[in-house]
Amino acid sequence: MAEPDPGPEFVASFFTLTGAGFGEPPRHGFPARCEAAAAAGFTGIGLHVDDLARTVAAGLDVDGMRDVLAAAGLRVVEIEFLAGWALDDEGSGEEGVAAVADAFGGRHVSAGEFRGGELDPVAAAKRLAEAAGRAAEGDLLVAVESFPWSAIRDYATAVDLVRRSGAPNAGLLVDVWHFFNGGASLGLLHDLPGAGVAAVQLNDGPRVHDDFLVNARATRRLPGEGELDVVGLVQAVERAGFTGPYCVEVNTPEFRALPLAEAAERAFTTSAEIVRKARST
Repeated sequence: MAEPDPGPEFVASFFTLTGAGFGEPPRHGFPARCEAAAAAGFTGIGLHVDDLARTVAAGLDVDGMRDVLAAAGLRVVEIEFLAGWALDDEGSGEEGVAAVADAFGGRHVSAGEFRGGELDPVAAAKRLAEAAGRAAEGDLLVAVESFPWSAIRDYATAVDLVRRSGAPNAGLLVDVWHFFNGGASLGLLHDLPGAGVAAVQLNDGPRVHDDFLVNARATRRLPGEGELDVVGLVQAVERAGFTGPYCVEVNTPEFRALPLAEAAERAFTTSAEIVRKARST
């Protein structure tokens, strides 16, 4: 008799459990985040490259961090963030990504461009291919994300860069908020190049038409608590071949003010319910 499907795994993206805003030092330290994530049902976490150095400086070395992960039954899945490559070679973060991957492994590194500017797709794709080649040495996928305010301003541009790169381990990071508020439709997820849908970040929020950067850092709500078609997106990425794990990236002022255990439990429960609903509809 076949074993029952255990269902998807869920990963707490780095910012979800920091209790702090984007670019701010975490209010909750690494051990506390791991404990809360595991208790809520997550099987993996995300780690920002800056948090490795920050945690070591606070007195917990790499071996100690590994012990924390092992005790919680967690693994590092998502590494944040490979930036700067789309416009030039400055500030890519590759050394930090390599340090995290060497210490803990990982499944994918999120990649994108925070800055606005005129994109040279040929040059950007070449740099993406080079970065993906180096990431492949650590068995990492490179998951390219679009930000509506940035040089990679929509997902069609991200798809084009992945296709031009020719890198088999490069694909899309589909963040619900960025995907819909960047104007993408679910049909874009058909017949993708490279690694296809390399990663998914679940969240929700309002439809936004301006002030994208401000809203991205203040209105990414729990899945099912906004106006975006999260169920339809889950169905679309699974039709495209994605099976998980699903990352959860939520960070509003109200959410990050919650007690850590409550934030982790709500992030896990709402995300699991969305995926169950998508699979049963």
